[in-house]
Amino acid sequence: MKNKFVGALILLSGIALLYTSCKKDAAKQNTTQSQTTAATPDVISNLVAANLSQSLAGAYGGVNVGDGLNAPSLVSNSGHHHGFPGSLCGFTADSVLNYDTTAGDTVSHTTGRLIFYFNCLNGQPDGYFANDSLHTTGTTPGYSFMYDVTQYYVITSLNPDNTQLFVDGALKSFVDITYNQQGVKPTSAHTTYVLTKLKVDLTNKHNTINSGTATFVSTGSNNYGSWSFTGTIKYLGNHKADVTINGVVYHLTI
Repeated sequence: MKNKFVGALILLSGIALLYTSCKKDAAKQNTTQSQTTAATPDVISNLVAANLSQSLAGAYGGVNVGDGLNAPSLVSNSGHHHGFPGSLCGFTADSVLNYDTTAGDTVSHTTGRLIFYFNCLNGQPDGYFANDSLHTTGTTPGYSFMYDVTQYYVITSLNPDNTQLFVDGALKSFVDITYNQQGVKPTSAHTTYVLTKLKVDLTNKHNTINSGTATFVSTGSNNYGSWSFTGTIKYLGNHKADVTINGVVYHLTI
């Protein structure tokens, strides 16, 4: 029991630091896109695809699928480096989160809960289960942001090197941004996804989705209007995807 508790602290402290810079980059991308583009289906098709990729990478908090099944070296809030327990099999984290992070001029506070455990075959990890619910608020010099993220992932390794993964599950990604600039309306993008057999290629750490589908429901508003769409993302490989909204197919390069 003690090993599981210590392991959970290591995992959670690492998560707090590993995705801080990603959150800032994601907020900047949402800020730029939301201020300059209208809320038309072709634009929203790009937004929901980009949002899914960022969420899978932990940009708004939680688990980063791109870490694969390797045991990373994490840094705690004390600055010390830690590793996972020697055997990942049987390792479980179930903890309440409440922490502050600072990255440059971005300050944020996160609360929530994470449940995480590895699945094993013949004594070796071959996947994991992750379920987290995180709420993050933060500020930068130009805007403030709020992220509500819920991840439910079942990850299955498809090869011995663990560079090919299946991702099944569900995701809630709610992003709200309020700008300091007068005359610019707040941005709200609330999207939920159901993920079916997303095949993620981690070769060269590019986290490419080569096949699988994601259905989504997205509502929101920006400086140009509001939207409410349901649709499907079908990944085709070679950085291509088709997004279907209201029966119209939009061909994307991702």
